[in-house]
Amino acid sequence: MSSAVVELVALSLPSAVLVLARMRQRGADGRQVWAAVGLRAGRPRDYAAAAVICVALTPVMFLVLRTLPPSVADDANIMVGRAGDASGYVAIVVLTLAEEMFFRGFLAGVLVRRFGFAVGNAAQALVFLAPHCLLLLANLAIWPVLPLQLAGGWLAGWLRHRSGSVGPGWLMHSAANLLTPLLLTL
Repeated sequence: MSSAVVELVALSLPSAVLVLARMRQRGADGRQVWAAVGLRAGRPRDYAAAAVICVALTPVMFLVLRTLPPSVADDANIMVGRAGDASGYVAIVVLTLAEEMFFRGFLAGVLVRRFGFAVGNAAQALVFLAPHCLLLLANLAIWPVLPLQLAGGWLAGWLRHRSGSVGPGWLMHSAANLLTPLLLTL
């Protein structure tokens, strides 16, 4: 759990720096400053969209995870979400918040403002995929999961763009990471 908090702090630093820099500007509107990094509530319909995406993608996740050999599915160094107690599940949710703060709160916000939605969101999704590609070093058989992670990164960016909040993407991302171990046992 402590490593999840460390990751949350580390991955939130770019957003914090951006917020502090914007707060120092004359006439800075606090709401706009926080919104620049996706820290606003979001609308109920955006959380509903995230839930619909989760429901729609769960069968796809199940089918993709079924393609993994048991040696990959059982390897704790590859699969995230093998929490043995409540604090482990809390850690999963905190880790997904850390990733959402960096990839969608900071990176997608900057890239979409600079290059527009199509290019900015695609770029942040590819950057999100990059650390997940490191799993290939542990076992090449993990490759079927990578397109799903790319799609998930793109959809979380779309939710961020649609809602202005990291909340709906965090819901979707947390649900996916919490569902993965369950789907692996079916």
